[in-house]
Amino acid sequence: MKDGSMSQDLELELLVPQPKKRRGTGWNARDITLVSIFASIWIASQITLGPVIGRFSIGPVSLHGVVNRVVGWMLMLVLADISAGFGMVSAMSLIAALGTRIIRLSPLTGFVVGAGYALGGLAFDAILSNRHSAGLRGAPKKLLPLFASAISGALAMAPYVLFKLSVLSLDAFLALAPVYAVSTIKGVLFSVVGTSLALSVLPRVKAASEFIV
Repeated sequence: MKDGSMSQDLELELLVPQPKKRRGTGWNARDITLVSIFASIWIASQITLGPVIGRFSIGPVSLHGVVNRVVGWMLMLVLADISAGFGMVSAMSLIAALGTRIIRLSPLTGFVVGAGYALGGLAFDAILSNRHSAGLRGAPKKLLPLFASAISGALAMAPYVLFKLSVLSLDAFLALAPVYAVSTIKGVLFSVVGTSLALSVLPRVKAASEFIV
């Protein structure tokens, strides 16, 4: 009976993904593969779906940039959950930002917006990877990612707003401030939507990621 019990336990260990031990700061082939795959999904989604969905609106709210927010922040949480520390989400966001900016008609505006997505990824990465050292261990599982998406989603607008502040007169900037505020709120909401979608698919993605070695 004891041998049978040990055999069953071994089968369960092989079938059920086990928590990965935290590694050092170095990346291995699996890390590079995951970053490449997730960045490619983000870039492909934006290039193919972004221009189409961006033409539509929900009432007065334009859906421009929604693909970047929903897909990008969904991928951020999934990658953060299956990775082992700080850096992979930031790298993925930077690569995706560069990849999605090549189709912009205005290189300068594209660079500024891309910097926002890279900054958002960096903030999201920092919050989730340092959740234990920051004393957030007791936070509910779903609350912390949503908090991270809201903060990083707002920060993603910062480079664009600062760019407008630098090129517009103060009066013009203040006149357009409500527009920037609405854009920031929209960005935060769709970032949270992306994170919420990720929470629903995490178990399946985590199991599939175990086969990437």
